[in-house]
Amino acid sequence: MGVSLRAYARLRGCSLTAVQKAISSKRITPLPDGTIDPERANQDWAKNTFAGQTIHKASAPASDRLPPVQESVAGSGDPVTAYLRARAVKESFAARTAQLDYEERAGKLIPAARAAEYAATFSAIVKDGLMAIPDRLSPMLAAVDDEKAIHRMLVAEVSAALRKVSKAVADAGL
Repeated sequence: MGVSLRAYARLRGCSLTAVQKAISSKRITPLPDGTIDPERANQDWAKNTFAGQTIHKASAPASDRLPPVQESVAGSGDPVTAYLRARAVKESFAARTAQLDYEERAGKLIPAARAAEYAATFSAIVKDGLMAIPDRLSPMLAAVDDEKAIHRMLVAEVSAALRKVSKAVADAGL
């Protein structure tokens, strides 16, 4: 023997109408005497509500982070539920694709190949600049006895290398 619809609604923290709609949409199944087994109903409610929640999330306004795309469309044997899940996956994918397209057009994203080219270019500039410092400075440093003068020379060379990197970044438009 279960509990009445009103009692189940109170236990679940929802309205009587929500419980009645869940029964009419076959989200939960009452016992033969018309009462509800709360434990089984909670399990059925959670299991059978997935598709509706996914559609609700997919139709909500786009935010910075979209819900993860569900890979599995299979689940219960109900074809309506399977269709709703498949549609939710499709809509979620379309929303993610639209968001990426927008961010690329807005200049927030660049293709991975282009990013790799930039990284290779910048690392080559840094490597060349740093590797040239000993060749340029060693004869001058050998002739200088003043520690402050050596420091100034090193700072100037490192600053010049960093300026080259900054100029390359600015020229790339990043």
